[in-house]
Amino acid sequence: MTLTQATIDVSSVLQPVEKAVGLPNSAYAAPEILELERQKLFADGWVAVAFTSDVPNAGDIYPVNVHGAPLAVVRDQADTIRVFHNVCRHRGATLVQEACSGANKMTCPYHAWAYALDGRNLATPRFNGVDDHSHPTLDGSPQNLISVRSTVWNHIIFVNLNENAKPLEDYLSNLTERWAPFDLANTYHGGSMVFEIKANWKLVLENFLESYHLPKVHPELNRYSPLEDHVLVVDDVFMGQLSLNYAPDDAGIGLPRFENLPEDRATTGEYLCLFPNLMLSVTPDHYRVTIVTPVTPELTHQRWEFFFVGEESKEEKYADLRQAVVERVKGVTHEDIPVLEMMQAGRHSPGFDGGRFSPFHETTTHKFQQLVAQGLSAE
Repeated sequence: MTLTQATIDVSSVLQPVEKAVGLPNSAYAAPEILELERQKLFADGWVAVAFTSDVPNAGDIYPVNVHGAPLAVVRDQADTIRVFHNVCRHRGATLVQEACSGANKMTCPYHAWAYALDGRNLATPRFNGVDDHSHPTLDGSPQNLISVRSTVWNHIIFVNLNENAKPLEDYLSNLTERWAPFDLANTYHGGSMVFEIKANWKLVLENFLESYHLPKVHPELNRYSPLEDHVLVVDDVFMGQLSLNYAPDDAGIGLPRFENLPEDRATTGEYLCLFPNLMLSVTPDHYRVTIVTPVTPELTHQRWEFFFVGEESKEEKYADLRQAVVERVKGVTHEDIPVLEMMQAGRHSPGFDGGRFSPFHETTTHKFQQLVAQGLSAE
């Protein structure tokens, strides 16, 4: 099947939640559907690819592969974060293979063409002869690196590969307003973790969107953030859940907290998926971001980054408390992974037809699948 012939029946999931049937098995296992998703879900919209902490200083370069496209995230000498297609304009070799610091240019490992960190072509050595570095046959074309539309929001670097999306600030306006009580700009990196999960990327996100599984899969989490205290949140571009009673044993007794939180936010934890592939969480003492990246139809890379409140939170005296937050989330994730991989195995069974949605617990999952379906069926 060619990519242009790749089709998927999404009509059932577009029904109201009470009648809808979930996406078919092929949406979670077929390579041609993943390629369609890369074109229609990831390339056309804003996707998170890296963090400002990946390029903290001028001269830092951080290569990433974004749904098949090699990119280079660069902080240039003017302290501006830029993103370029990470390929030489001459023969298309990848320019930067590993993250590096203190660079003042990018040099191709094949024919030594060189580029400044703002993308300008600096050199085409021996292009017109053994000792002639001119390039008259290029007809005056500068052959600079091709930039990628990018912007930063609360430590996250986003790109829009096809440059078709509306401004990120417009895309995120409802979320920015919703989280206005939290001074996310005053948070500092304090922890990381990475997982490789043998399941489709959509299952990873769908699991994050509902609390229905808490009593069975996460009994300890359900103790301090009980199912009955969760409410669902559904917007046009984000969806998830708000825990009204987020109270782990160490909450409020150690880490710095966001100042001047309204009473209705003082003991909450909110967990949202920003479509298509970003998991965002905020509690009174930290903010965390998870980039979910499909590697294959049945393998997902999950990168978590944790940010804590105020410069004070970086101090050594808080190191154990920061790590306790990371370990707590790590433990919950380890409980999720076996279930995710069991669901992936089920996507190969003719006995599963997409499943039905709980109108009480899974309107968020339904909304996510509808956005997938609408994206894949769009002309």
